[in-house]
Amino acid sequence: MEKTTSQRGMESRIVDNRCQSCESFITRDFARVFGDNQNTVQGCLNCMSATEVKAGMASYPQRE
Repeated sequence: MEKTTSQRGMESRIVDNRCQSCESFITRDFARVFGDNQNTVQGCLNCMSATEVKAGMASYPQRE
């Protein structure tokens, strides 16, 4: 879920900081680093291995 807010004429985005796969909380920094261009994270360290996250798989939807 994404919301747009405005402070003093500046727009900023508030991104729901949840993993799209397992619904675990993730930090903004994790989403910025490992998420896609909209800071959406499709996998986190709770549902992926660290190797998968580092390889960039957290920004792609998981295939079953």
